[in-house]
Amino acid sequence: YAIVGKPVTTEAQLVRYYQSKAVFPDYYKNHDAEVKTLEDFVHVYYQEAVDENVRPEVAFAQMVIETGWLKYGGRVKIEQYNFAGLGATDGTSNSGSFASVRLGIRAHIQHLKAYADKNASESTLKHPLIDNRFKYLTKGSAEYVEWLGAQENPNGVGWATSAGYGKN
Repeated sequence: YAIVGKPVTTEAQLVRYYQSKAVFPDYYKNHDAEVKTLEDFVHVYYQEAVDENVRPEVAFAQMVIETGWLKYGGRVKIEQYNFAGLGATDGTSNSGSFASVRLGIRAHIQHLKAYADKNASESTLKHPLIDNRFKYLTKGSAEYVEWLGAQENPNGVGWATSAGYGKN
């Protein structure tokens, strides 16, 4: 399933999907100037993804996996606005923090674009670079969702080392 390209879902579908499984945390309503509701959150994901030609449904599904439906519970905490576990690599406790929901989502989308698009560079990004790990990635090394798991990636690299990560 290609990571870059036009969306195959709507914002409303992503909202319904999330609501069918979880409750949107009140934290964002109380701590972010722009995002007060699940609909706002999905809208920002959709905007940022479409701006970078990343399929929003892919990024949103990855956020669900990485945050446990925004419940967190691992190395990354809700107040870090880190929706993709950026910097929380195996064996470290240093995960990225961002100033707002939008900037955390932007960093996620930029990181995902770097994996999926061999032509990704700071100059091709629509918005200023937020992802401080962007420069370390081999651009286009995981064009498909299924290749996001390093064990299943023919290039031997990926977002995560856990078996079946992309399939999940």
